[in-house]
Amino acid sequence: MGLFIVEIDLKSKSPTTVENGDVIVDKGYDTVTVRNVEADTHVNAEKKAWPKANDFLNELSWQYGIHLELGSDSTIDLQKSPATRHLNRIYIKNSLKGWHRKKIPHKLSEVIIKPSDSKAYYRRAAKSQDPFDKFRNLYLAIENVSSKIAIKKGKKGLSELRLLEVALRECFSSNVHILKDYSNIRSSEHEGDIIAEVAHLLYRGRRCQLNHSKENEDKKVPYNSEDEWEVTSVLPLTEYVAHSFLSFEHSHLLP
Repeated sequence: MGLFIVEIDLKSKSPTTVENGDVIVDKGYDTVTVRNVEADTHVNAEKKAWPKANDFLNELSWQYGIHLELGSDSTIDLQKSPATRHLNRIYIKNSLKGWHRKKIPHKLSEVIIKPSDSKAYYRRAAKSQDPFDKFRNLYLAIENVSSKIAIKKGKKGLSELRLLEVALRECFSSNVHILKDYSNIRSSEHEGDIIAEVAHLLYRGRRCQLNHSKENEDKKVPYNSEDEWEVTSVLPLTEYVAHSFLSFEHSHLLP
């Protein structure tokens, strides 16, 4: 066994520098460096580094609005110094098939990584230009955290709509007014219960209509300008809910 450094290509240059930690980036460089990778071969070092790099990029995406994506190439070398930030591109090189914004900071001290599937869905949504695809991945992030909240509260066998409502009440019980501002719902079918209204809008009004296409049921159709507008119009609310759920998960549900 030994310690390796793995430097993986990014598809674009980093707009920020992360100074410390096992995973770092430097502003203006199109690579992410994973350090202190314990492995017995170069191949195993690479296999361990890629998931860690993706977890790191997930954190940058949801916490700082920095949306980066791994390329296909990486360079691996035995670690000679823990201070190394970049490798000379002459060592073993492999190609693998892909495994309201904040102001982007120019420099960060360190990014604490707490791996979560929900963060991966959030980053995929942030990278998408298609409103249908963006909504679906944001909703998947929401659904993933919702299920964790339900488990924590000991609630089993909930319907998808009820699962979402329980999670919304857990996350927004003290700031429902902010949710109302984002939702911009003018009429209510739930006697002024904004959380029930938002749950119904996201699940019945969008999620179901984007995942089913039966001819005799409501659906959202690509290239239909009205349908695309209706999905686009709810994206700010969906992104706000997803980001709030990730914050709750990061603080209360992850080790």
